[in-house]
Amino acid sequence: MPDWKASVHHTHLMATDLDASLAFYRRWFDAYVVADFTYAGARNVFVAVGSGRLHFYDQPPRSTERNAVNHIGLVVQGLDALADAMAADGVELPKGVQRFPDGNYLMVQAPDRVLLELFEPNWETSSPKMTTWFEVGEMHPGLRGGGSKVAGAEAAS
Repeated sequence: MPDWKASVHHTHLMATDLDASLAFYRRWFDAYVVADFTYAGARNVFVAVGSGRLHFYDQPPRSTERNAVNHIGLVVQGLDALADAMAADGVELPKGVQRFPDGNYLMVQAPDRVLLELFEPNWETSSPKMTTWFEVGEMHPGLRGGGSKVAGAEAAS
């Protein structure tokens, strides 16, 4: 065993229009700013989204082509309601909500071509292995249900 441990802490995104990016994540995912400061010559904003973290540089991406990051996954409760609200607000949802036994997901393009996977686990039909994988720990209080899981998770335990 190594003498160290690691855990994913955040994803850092470049933002062509930082205010538009922050507004998008606030509007759709109840994100809130934890820190807003200048570091290494650029404005940096740290944002909490549930139990996860996004960091933003107030600089445009170096390229408009995708790089090694395929998407950012956000677990949500009420995926259908969120999809309906986004569609009503003009957000493009090319494939709509995709449905599978372990859960449903929706791919959405955020500002600066950041691809988001919005995922809602299906606690009633998900396999025990997948239920364990999708336990969400400490999420936004509105998304917490039975213990550390999204509401309904106790049925899959």
